[in-house]
Amino acid sequence: MSPFRLVKNKLFLVGILVFLQLLLISYQIPLGGKQTLLEKLLLMIFAPVQKVAVGSYKLVIDSWEKLSTLKRVQEENQVLRKEIFFLKQQNQLLQEKLRLSLGRIELEKNLELISNSVITARIIGFDPANYFRSAVINKGTADGLVKNLPVCDKYGQLVGRVAEPVGQSEARVILITSEESGVAVITNSDRTPGILSGDGQGRCLIKYVMASSPLGVEGDEVQTSGFDRVFPPGLRVGRIIQVSTKGGIFKKIVVKPYFDIRELELVAVLKNTNLILR
Repeated sequence: MSPFRLVKNKLFLVGILVFLQLLLISYQIPLGGKQTLLEKLLLMIFAPVQKVAVGSYKLVIDSWEKLSTLKRVQEENQVLRKEIFFLKQQNQLLQEKLRLSLGRIELEKNLELISNSVITARIIGFDPANYFRSAVINKGTADGLVKNLPVCDKYGQLVGRVAEPVGQSEARVILITSEESGVAVITNSDRTPGILSGDGQGRCLIKYVMASSPLGVEGDEVQTSGFDRVFPPGLRVGRIIQVSTKGGIFKKIVVKPYFDIRELELVAVLKNTNLILR
């Protein structure tokens, strides 16, 4: 080994020994307080490591708590969703029961003066080919129904008439919006007489009013006249929404019925056609 390398190794060894000696001395010599030089040196070395370790520990603990909370919230959310679903179903059922109950009360209230001559019924079906043609109700011959009895909605407005077939517990009703219907009517203001039938699309037409006649005014109310001896006079039918004289010898008078087929659930069948309703 060369003399230079030997001297270098000895100096390195001496330096290490001196450093260790200084450390030992510093451990015994306080720096004006309770903390020694060695403690201060170790603190400077390990403080950042300790800070990172403590921060990592807190991060892990916080993350675990958040995951536990999230899992608990998800479980509670599933339970609440189930409860909300059943509450919605229950609410819909209660609303339906209330609506039907109010509808029946309203029907009976509007027809209380003729309650002994009225059979309340429920719509259980419509003509599958065209809803505006006919409906089926849940009352029949066992309840006293016969052909051609007038049928009104819960407000006492004309809907149609009972038609064959009439079974024991159900019957067919021809709606006034059907092409098959025919109702003798009269207008309120100018007393225009005519025959009302449906157009099959939810509206009605008053037929056989001469184009040269001044009768028939938009906005006028139409009611039954009783001239057909099927419907009693005074039943409210609808209101004129259009009058046209283009083409032909008769006017085209379009009437919008008062009853709404979308709300047609409870109806009243009039057993006594001699009644006069206003």
